[in-house]
Amino acid sequence: TLPPTARAIALLLASTPTVQDAQPGVLHQLLEFAHRYTVQVLSDAQVYADHAGRSGTSKIEMDDVVLAVQALVGWEFGGRIPKEHLLSLATQTNATPLPAVPEVFGVRLPPASETLTSVNFELVSNKPPPSVKLYDEEIEEIEEEEEAPGAQEDEEED
Repeated sequence: TLPPTARAIALLLASTPTVQDAQPGVLHQLLEFAHRYTVQVLSDAQVYADHAGRSGTSKIEMDDVVLAVQALVGWEFGGRIPKEHLLSLATQTNATPLPAVPEVFGVRLPPASETLTSVNFELVSNKPPPSVKLYDEEIEEIEEEEEAPGAQEDEEED
């Protein structure tokens, strides 16, 4: 004896005029496909119902199943959900006004000075005090001193 679903699929195969003979494995493949397809459609319909604010398996409506079938057909079989249907759903959804945003929205954060990302240090200049001369400055002074006496000697000769 066959399960009711397998019997229905076998009767469909027998009543199809283009199918004259089928191997026994075909029935198992069609059962697997029917089960997988049904589970996918119902789980998608459940997601649509949850998204619409209706939770629980008893809250799935016909529109949810129709949308799930159309989406699955569009995804697996190359069809598309008609744009008019999506526009009607969008119009219906957008007709519901959004709730007002409260004065204090979300998580209240501490002041910026008390957060971990606040700056908790001060930059100190690397520049030495004016009394300390750097190596480059010392070399410049030495070069200037060497040039200066030579320039004075040239002036004395004139």
